[in-house]
Amino acid sequence: MRDMHEFDQQHGEALKRLWFLGDVHGEFRHVGAALKTAAAESRLPSWLVFLGDIENFDRSFKDITAPVQRAFPTVQVAFIHGDHDADDYDHWEALDDCGDAIALHGHVVSLDGIIVAGLGGNFLGRVWAPPSTPTFLNKENAMKRGPYGWRDGQRPSPRLFGAIYPDDVSHLAARGADILITHEAPSCHHHGWEALDQLARDMRVVRSFHGHTHDDLSKDYALMRDQLGFDARAVNFCNIKNGLGELVSGPPPGEEDCS
Repeated sequence: MRDMHEFDQQHGEALKRLWFLGDVHGEFRHVGAALKTAAAESRLPSWLVFLGDIENFDRSFKDITAPVQRAFPTVQVAFIHGDHDADDYDHWEALDDCGDAIALHGHVVSLDGIIVAGLGGNFLGRVWAPPSTPTFLNKENAMKRGPYGWRDGQRPSPRLFGAIYPDDVSHLAARGADILITHEAPSCHHHGWEALDQLARDMRVVRSFHGHTHDDLSKDYALMRDQLGFDARAVNFCNIKNGLGELVSGPPPGEEDCS
């Protein structure tokens, strides 16, 4: 287990400039408000990192982030997808049209010197629900629908775009990172997954962040830190935390608000 306190001391300023955004579900007003406050206090972030369930209903993600990038040109955007971003093809295609934003799913990227790995999507039973045996190892195989393919103009379920596949996890597990972001929660949440614990340990991350569950049980997670082998943090619905795990914007745990 890496020393969290030493890591935070060495990289504190860079970590403060990484903002991790919990599920927004199409609501972005709180993001603009937080940025305006930060600009007035000379503490703008360098990165906005969305943890999935962005749900751009009628615009591309590129169009949604364009006003932010015009108003705050030093702020960059990265994201992973959530399960609801694959509710239908329109959702998926709107998110895929992301402009300069960086899609972190399946990638390990340096964000201001902090190495961040991304795993978007959800565990879908018909694909893989660890520790069960997977039906498909990767998205390519799932899209083929077995040996016969799709007929009569049919298309695969868009949910298959948003699923987590074993190959996604094994690819990341062979890499190292400082922070792992996921949409799903690790096992410290009662709806979480031990497979994500193991991934974080394999990558030797110091800290993980997740969305999806619309709650923040990070104080409970801290009691399991030694058992987990890393520092797990949740980011609530429409909340923002920095790379130290500190709340930047949003109501305290237990209260949901997107105003």
